[in-house]
Amino acid sequence: MLDKQAKNEEVKGGEIAVDTSSGSMSYNRFEMQVSQTLHMAIEIFDNLDYLFVLDYYDDITIFDKESNPETVSYFQMKTNEESISINTAITKDWLVKMYAQLENTDWLVKELGLITNCPLVVSITTKKDNGKNEKKRKLFTSEKTPFLEFNPVTISKIKEDIAKKKGIDVDSVDLTKFFHIRTTLSIPRHREIVEQEMGDFLHSKYPRITMDSVKTIFGAMMDILTRRQQYELLDDSASFSEVRNKKGVSKRDFERVIEEAMLISIPTFEEISRVLSFQEDDKYKASYEYTLILSDAQTKSETFTSVFKKVRDMMEENKRGAEKSLKQYSEELCKKLYSVHPDIELIYNKTYISILIASITISEMRRS
Repeated sequence: MLDKQAKNEEVKGGEIAVDTSSGSMSYNRFEMQVSQTLHMAIEIFDNLDYLFVLDYYDDITIFDKESNPETVSYFQMKTNEESISINTAITKDWLVKMYAQLENTDWLVKELGLITNCPLVVSITTKKDNGKNEKKRKLFTSEKTPFLEFNPVTISKIKEDIAKKKGIDVDSVDLTKFFHIRTTLSIPRHREIVEQEMGDFLHSKYPRITMDSVKTIFGAMMDILTRRQQYELLDDSASFSEVRNKKGVSKRDFERVIEEAMLISIPTFEEISRVLSFQEDDKYKASYEYTLILSDAQTKSETFTSVFKKVRDMMEENKRGAEKSLKQYSEELCKKLYSVHPDIELIYNKTYISILIASITISEMRRS
């Protein structure tokens, strides 16, 4: 595969840029950017109070804080089925565009990253003792490689290109913030891979979390990130607060999605039936109400969201004592709820509310 790539790059003794656009278009690079953003959000979740901005300042931008950030990292993401040449990055102006980010003095730039799903090829041509040209190629496949680890000829070539296009002295070009990042995501399976990463991440934090909750959280995050990426009504002079609101996703947003999904997670009917001690005669009616709750939790209608919040608030104000069974607790709470919110009784019967109370209780136990 790579030998074929090398032949495609050689034309009349020279090297041309790899055509990466067709592969990117075919596999929807924008969709892969969303997966890569979630992959990175999971990776740095425990270490940074971050804010991601998609497809505005660059393909992916990471600020160190949601409010009043001090540092920023910019990333461009490029995809190809086989490999990408550093010459492509130079001739297509990827690197000079990344370097231009240093001109923004609002924040301290931490990293300028070129993310690829494939090896980065660095090639140099040298003359042998017999006078013939020899082409040497090196593949960079590590998770993260500083540009300064490239060979001196390539480093000089990059600096000279940036200096020429920016109209600056070549000695002033600083590549210390440039990195190549080889993502673990692949073109055909990027969504599947990051969903597995999400599951591993959530299970490490909440060992008793259900697969339904994992899928809900993953779906919600992918939806939020996609909508942020696709928003296109901001102009180039938008304020940081506007960009944050329309194009940003923070760690706090991620935490809120996790919390809401786990709170509204509905355990199996067997668990509910066991903790509420349903008798055989009651199980048929309870199973019907359980089915309604599953449907309501899925659609998250305004009515359900309202009653869920009221039940949750009532539970916060009236904690269950260790001496009470969940069945006794839910019966007492139902009476209080109906007395404070009589309108709820017109829509939701006691069995429905009891199952909702049990679901919230079990979900909180799993979370803690």
